[in-house]
Amino acid sequence: MFLRKVESKRKSGYTHTTVQLVESYRNEEGKSRTRILYHFGPLDKFLQADADKLVDSVLKMKGEVFLDHLEKFGSAKNFGDLFTIFRILKELKFFQEIEKIKESETRIEFDLVGHINALISNRINDPSSKLKLLSWLELVYLPELKSSGINYNNLLRSMDFLIKHKKRLEDRLAESVLSIFDLSLRMCFYDMTSSYFETNNLSDSDIRCYGYSRDNRSDRVQVTIGVVMTEEGIPIAHYVFPGNTADVSTLQEVVKDIKDRFGDFREVSIVTDKGMTSDKNIDYLLSGDHSFIVGESKTKKISREILSEANTEQEDKESGFTYEKVVPYKYEVDGIKRLCNLRYVCSFNPETYRLNAEKFKVKLADYEEKLSEINAKDIDSADKYSQLKSWLKSHGMVKWFDLSIQGDVVISKSNDSVLSSVQAGFGWFLIKSNLSWEWNKEELVSGYKTLWKVEHGFRELKHSFDIRPMYHWTERRIRAHVFLCFIGMVATSVIEKRLKDSGIDMSWEKCLYEMRKIKVIDYRTKSGIYGHAINEISKQQEKLFRAVGCPKPKLGHL
Repeated sequence: MFLRKVESKRKSGYTHTTVQLVESYRNEEGKSRTRILYHFGPLDKFLQADADKLVDSVLKMKGEVFLDHLEKFGSAKNFGDLFTIFRILKELKFFQEIEKIKESETRIEFDLVGHINALISNRINDPSSKLKLLSWLELVYLPELKSSGINYNNLLRSMDFLIKHKKRLEDRLAESVLSIFDLSLRMCFYDMTSSYFETNNLSDSDIRCYGYSRDNRSDRVQVTIGVVMTEEGIPIAHYVFPGNTADVSTLQEVVKDIKDRFGDFREVSIVTDKGMTSDKNIDYLLSGDHSFIVGESKTKKISREILSEANTEQEDKESGFTYEKVVPYKYEVDGIKRLCNLRYVCSFNPETYRLNAEKFKVKLADYEEKLSEINAKDIDSADKYSQLKSWLKSHGMVKWFDLSIQGDVVISKSNDSVLSSVQAGFGWFLIKSNLSWEWNKEELVSGYKTLWKVEHGFRELKHSFDIRPMYHWTERRIRAHVFLCFIGMVATSVIEKRLKDSGIDMSWEKCLYEMRKIKVIDYRTKSGIYGHAINEISKQQEKLFRAVGCPKPKLGHL
């Protein structure tokens, strides 16, 4: 298909030139012929009225424009990072699952995927309230957003939709993650955090409660959040509990849910820290034939005995050392007493030992200074005693010293047995497990150390996403807000894993920051054509798109 000029001479000698749009074809005899598709009319009128508009229209389709044809540039909006998030979630079949569910939700007539994409992208890109999100939208270009735009009330309706179908959508994400990365789910890592609210106004049925705050804000109500992750640190499930829920009380519910949802895997081992374990939980895990690796407190009697043996067996404090002991454990199932063997494994790290010893010296020196400071005060000896006791308690040292009052001063005597026990634990961490002997003690230690990496990743994600401040007060919306953060965590965890697998030493935040430099720019040509263009994509950006599994953005993706 091409344009051609047709010249015809008039009797007066004047040459009349017209423009035609023609195409080539072959007739029944196989001979090449042309046929006219459109007459543009005289050449001079075509050049004056239609040529620039036609050229600009064609270039618009290609995503190109002649600079000397431009009359006006519009705003440049962030696009590259939002495009990446959108493509990752499409690959995880998240938006497709929403569309399937929407087919049965006849009352939803707005662009549900567009609104949910806006909520998730905003959470990753610039966490804010839903009202501020509308202002943020003026600065960004969301891929495949339908012309109806974003409406505040529909954002809230979208949140209600998300939490209503939380399990199905969360399962879709988990199944996609496990399939794409071919993960065996040999281990599940369970960790918890909390997020507080600025308000303390509560109702009787409120999920926001006072409780143990990881943000050191015991004066604020909060919710408690649990997340289950793969060995690679990718979240596959999350839970929201009342703010006064103890970590240890959540384990049974979570383990049952994980087994119900991922029962196709023959063995899913639960890995969690000592804050989640109790005799009751261990009994539950054993009675359900659940395999586990859990952290163990070094202050328990059995732990002190094993650490004493480990220190005796250890040759020096300059190198790593692992010690294992099998201990009989009694538990009950349906009233029937049973006996099994639990594997206790101690692992020693010389660097941790040096850090623990140095910290111990500093704490003792601080205590001596505080003791002198309080005894020098012109206050009643009972008040001195109370202040010192309170200080010891706040520093985790209350059992280290025995205090007594003699005259106007407080006398302190070190509890040597306790201090010896504390020092015996320097450099060590202790775990227990019921995993078979197919796992050697070093593999058990490695599995538990992975929990530390997962926990660190969870903390980083929590702070990066800025779960708080939360601007919602109803339980349904609070849960939906946390779900949005969770979805964002899944998407960014996928990005980070792929960067790592590609040998690129870069966080997901830096990656998206680099992609954010890719803008969509509005323009108008002198011929009156309005269009969008994407600025030039650098080699570094192309490399990142390949690494995270996304195509290079084009106009067709808008």
